[in-house]
Amino acid sequence: MGWIKQIRNTIGTYLLQGMAVKKTHTAQALPAYNSIHEIGIVYDAGNKKQEEQVNKIAQILRSEGKKVMTLGFVNAPKLPYQNKFHISSEYYWQETLTFFNLPEKAKIGRFLESEFDLLMNLFFEKELPLQAIAALSKSRFSMAANLSKALPYNDVLIDTGNNKDIVNLAMQMIHYLKVLHKS
Repeated sequence: MGWIKQIRNTIGTYLLQGMAVKKTHTAQALPAYNSIHEIGIVYDAGNKKQEEQVNKIAQILRSEGKKVMTLGFVNAPKLPYQNKFHISSEYYWQETLTFFNLPEKAKIGRFLESEFDLLMNLFFEKELPLQAIAALSKSRFSMAANLSKALPYNDVLIDTGNNKDIVNLAMQMIHYLKVLHKS
């Protein structure tokens, strides 16, 4: 990473921390899995295998009666032709970011305006544009992998150890939501 990009990311991280402070005041308790109706999923859409896995996870959640919307980040200047917008999936890419590598709300679409019951951040990369969605989202509750400096943007972090598989991460999130609310 070039030094100019590092400076832009550092300033972007600083700006994002200011946004996250506002969000932490609205954090809620861990929701019960069966009380969750709308789920947002953020992922790295530049990885074809991960995108296929996210689609499978979304299908599983939909089969359980959940409304699921996905938002994929493509780390490219333009959106590749193979990435198509659908009613329940959106993308953002470098052109939709600010000078400091933060997503521009007006260019993201419906995802940031949706009030999800749960936001699942299904990525292991420390990319600022991916982490920023948790801080900018209107979700009631947010979960992510245990990444350094991710806690200010999420309510719960999941440690998967050396297993960096997003299906495992998603299943761990669902497992904890189900188990911690059994009475």
